[in-house]
Amino acid sequence: MPAIALPPGRPVVFIRLRLLGDILMTIPAVVLFKDRYPDNPIHYVVEERFRQAAEFIPGIAAIVPVPAPMTMTGMGSFYRRIHRLTPAMAVDFHSGPTGALLTWSSRAPVRIGYQTPNRNWAYHFRLPRRPQDHPTHSVYNQATLLSPLGIDPARVAPYPELSPALDEFLPGDAGLPGECGSRVVLHLGAGGSARDWGEDRFGELAGRLVRAGLEVHLIGHSAAERERAQRLKSRVAVTDWTGRLTLRQTLHLIARSGVYCGADSGPMHLASLSRTPIVALFGPNLPEISGPWRTDRVTVLQPDRPCRPCSQPRRDCGTMPCIRDIEVRSVYEAIQNSLGRA
Repeated sequence: MPAIALPPGRPVVFIRLRLLGDILMTIPAVVLFKDRYPDNPIHYVVEERFRQAAEFIPGIAAIVPVPAPMTMTGMGSFYRRIHRLTPAMAVDFHSGPTGALLTWSSRAPVRIGYQTPNRNWAYHFRLPRRPQDHPTHSVYNQATLLSPLGIDPARVAPYPELSPALDEFLPGDAGLPGECGSRVVLHLGAGGSARDWGEDRFGELAGRLVRAGLEVHLIGHSAAERERAQRLKSRVAVTDWTGRLTLRQTLHLIARSGVYCGADSGPMHLASLSRTPIVALFGPNLPEISGPWRTDRVTVLQPDRPCRPCSQPRRDCGTMPCIRDIEVRSVYEAIQNSLGRA
């Protein structure tokens, strides 16, 4: 089948409603598209609560937030905005129920998404969610959705350098720290309880780092992470930023630190936008699928279990012991190695 040729200058709609890491992992696909179609403006559809994540994506013309809650009035206004664009194409980077409905209702003459049971009606072009017979990274998988345009997903590149835009933002950030090679940023949570290394482990790690003379800065957003930080702060001399920073400020903190450490989660992908060394903890998931989208200055710690990867919601082992197979000593040593202090 010949590749689709988009009308010059016509808008396109890209849809990735959530979550933080998933949105950031569409950046390379956006860059690929803009290389091929620089004159077609991208309107990026995202849930309002993740607008800050979409603001990191270079080259998009506008962010179109989905109303929350999805009232009839709010959705009517949303649909009218999309229809006024008369988009030449809509690409659904997730193909969940809401994304499929939004893609279909865009009225775009070209609609692309993953081949998904019960939602194939939404798309003109349907591609396998796993394009290879072996684990492939989500960044690559999302880039394959552009292949009907003749765009080769094998050309997908690392994240572009975002530090210039970050530097322009910094003068207004009074109170945020400057460069510090001995600063360790710890994200205390995970993208779900199944990937959580555990409050006890993070507490023990923070204590060892502080006793070694390192600065420990805690980040997190959820109520559970803020509560965890409060308990840890009562025992260890750490700096608590949980619930206090925007995403851009969080990236600023990470970019000016010696190392970032955390489990498989959105902030780990945010850290991938910086050049700061990363120590990433993986349990039920595989880094080959959802790890940091760069290989330099990245240390991945993961258990050696034959059951990985597993379908976490349907796990039959009660808890997720795999991520707790990662010892505090191993994480501490990986951080010291990343800082060049081994």
